Amino acid sequence: MSQQPNGSSGVGAPRERAGAGAQPPAIVTAELLAPALLHELKQPLTGVDAAAALLERALGSLLTGREEWLLLRQQVVRLAEVMSEYDALFHAGDASEVSFDVGPVVARAVQLLAHRVRPLSRRFALAQAERPARGYGSAAAVVHAATNILGNALDAIEGAGRDARVAVRVLAGGPGAQVQVRVSDEGPGIPEAVRARLFEPRFSTKPPERGSGLGLHLSRQLMARFGGEVFLVDAADPSRLPWAVTEFCIRIPSPPAGRSP
Repeated sequence: MSQQPNGSSGVGAPRERAGAGAQPPAIVTAELLAPALLHELKQPLTGVDAAAALLERALGSLLTGREEWLLLRQQVVRLAEVMSEYDALFHAGDASEVSFDVGPVVARAVQLLAHRVRPLSRRFALAQAERPARGYGSAAAVVHAATNILGNALDAIEGAGRDARVAVRVLAGGPGAQVQVRVSDEGPGIPEAVRARLFEPRFSTKPPERGSGLGLHLSRQLMARFGGEVFLVDAADPSRLPWAVTEFCIRIPSPPAGRSP
């Protein structure tokens, strides 16, 4: 796969975390500590979920009918999923592949960022495929990649003017063709000099408080485990939006022949 031109959510100078490079001791140590950290985080997360359930029981529809509460509940669920996805990186052999509808999965990823998408109004568009879009692998991996890339796109347009747009599209080919999820934005793009490093761990073009340098790397890793791919779309790609400064693609395998839909 070639390195494609326009990058995502570039604000500020490229920034390389201390220890970035050929698997320094800091990364090795993190790989050893991460499973234990995930285990420890599950306990307070379970407590938050239990407290939310008690509040729902006490207040009923006064609480559960509020949009703010639904958003909070969705984020708690998503946090549990993220922890599960990270845990899965340490148990790659245990992964199972399933067939799923891509459209609802992408819609859920957008919904998880509704608090950031909604203020854009007409500057944001979600376009579902015109034909059934069946993917194969892990729906959770697609949610992870889509939320990460969409979050980057939303970051990118913050300083790009009041008319800057973001679009998410699901593209489905014919029978047996892979499904693509395209995320396009009108942000400033990423300098040519750093595009080849976008997927390196701990490399980021964002300020320290805005990014860890792991989002794209982990998204690509998760998708690759199930035969998928995450890449930057070339400017000459015929399916690229004409106005896009940056466009990323999440490519999802189609179900194997004979697999029930």
